[in-house]
Order: sequence, then C-alpha cells, then structure tokens
Amino acid sequence: MIAFHQSEYRDFKTYYIHFVCRYLTNKFPELVSYTRMLKLMQGVLDLLYSYLTHR
Repeated sequence: MIAFHQSEYRDFKTYYIHFVCRYLTNKFPELVSYTRMLKLMQGVLDLLYSYLTHR
C-alpha cells in the first residue's frame, strides 16, 4: 500500500495488476489475487492513514 501511494499509478487495481503481478511475483511467490488483496487491505487502512499523516 505504501509503494502504491508513492507510485504514479492513479488507482490500486491498475497498480496491482500491471506492476505487482507483473514485476513482483518472483519476490512474492505466494502473491494473492486482487480480490483477496482488497479484503486484506481493509485491516491495514487505519495503519496506513497513521503512517501517511506522520510522514
């Protein structure tokens, strides 16, 4: 999520499909699907908000 916000992509779906799935699968061999990632992200939104406001 932090890398997405620091990237030039405008929406997360495009970032995930066109960058993460294309270039980071070798670093994250058990990469989850985009739909599963959305469900996992719900638990980190408060932490991300805190990080970004203090950055």
